[in-house]
Amino acid sequence: MSYKNRSLNMRTLGQNTKQFGAATLLVTVVLLAMITLVSIYITKIGLLESRTAANANRAKEALHNGQAGLDYGALMFLDQGTSWADGTIYPVPMANGASVAVRGVINSDIVTIQAIGESLDQTGSANVSEGYGRFPLVAFGELPPLMSNGNFPPSGTFSIVANPNGGGTGVPVSAWVNQGTTTGGASWQTCNMDEFLYEGNNSTETKITHSDGFIQCDDCRCQQADNTICEAGDVSDPSECVDVVEDTGIPDVFQNTFGHPGTDWVTFRDSYANQMSCAALNALGANAGSVFASGELPLIWVEGNCSLDSVGSYDSPVIIVVHGDLTINANQKVFGIVFAFSDTYTVSPVEDFELKINGSPTVYGVILVNSDVNLPNGSFTLVYSQNILEKLSNVAGNEFFGIGRRAGSWTDFN
Repeated sequence: MSYKNRSLNMRTLGQNTKQFGAATLLVTVVLLAMITLVSIYITKIGLLESRTAANANRAKEALHNGQAGLDYGALMFLDQGTSWADGTIYPVPMANGASVAVRGVINSDIVTIQAIGESLDQTGSANVSEGYGRFPLVAFGELPPLMSNGNFPPSGTFSIVANPNGGGTGVPVSAWVNQGTTTGGASWQTCNMDEFLYEGNNSTETKITHSDGFIQCDDCRCQQADNTICEAGDVSDPSECVDVVEDTGIPDVFQNTFGHPGTDWVTFRDSYANQMSCAALNALGANAGSVFASGELPLIWVEGNCSLDSVGSYDSPVIIVVHGDLTINANQKVFGIVFAFSDTYTVSPVEDFELKINGSPTVYGVILVNSDVNLPNGSFTLVYSQNILEKLSNVAGNEFFGIGRRAGSWTDFN
């Protein structure tokens, strides 16, 4: 090989190497540029996603705060009813410091609540609306004087003054029981209020006329009236009386009265009742209603057996539930609803506490039993009073209400 050819080859190789290095540099620069562009793009995407997520979180915060405003407004309506100023905007105190305001448009016991909630940084807002309706927790107007899920064995010389419209307008009902079986000697009567107050020897008995028109007569008796609805001497079984309804399909007394499942009676007791001992209840006497604040359900719950003295008054009647054997003895006067309660729902064997009435007590209101009734002796008197039941459910003022959402009424304006 000549030196000339070798020189040419070396020169060519150098030129190729320079060209390859230039190409490599170009590719590297292009790759770096692409990586930079991709990095910038990814960064922008990340920032966009971060901002989107932050906006979504703020929207959720605002929506949740708006929903909290709806709940707050519902509680305000539950508490104040139609006295809540229609259309007025109220700020809502929020523990997290968020800004929330509510207003309600009220139509009787129905309200449409609008709530505007903001996120914590006040850059997001939600405007939500929902309809709510109030319903009475207790409505005692349809109760008979005596209601029992067990046996009603009428005996003795007791009197029951009927609910004049218990079976419909003008249809009197004195008792609604699962079973009625007369036992022993019986000389009982049922009557209407007019006969109880004004007929026969009742016409001369001392009477107390209350401001709402109710007439109280502690010494009147159905058996002293000239015309009674039914008497023990006229029937062989109480179910033969038109005003004593014997029905094996009688609804559960607890749920029928309080609108709350008997299986959940502990929750009901803990939520609504003032729990006390029998001795403490008897010590209160006529002042039993004084332990309750205005607007509070006057429900007293006693765990264990109780021999009841005079409790409550006409102006301040009470609801007394005794979870145990309940005895009402001679010459006592009770105003309100007396419930002899047995846990027939959650325990086995099923409890069967009894209501025992002796002597000559008078109950103005209603007696309820979800097991058996025992009326062995005495001249017990049970006087139905719609006025007292209205005081207990406060129909003339603000009833004891629950509140429910109207299905399909929730709206998100945003």
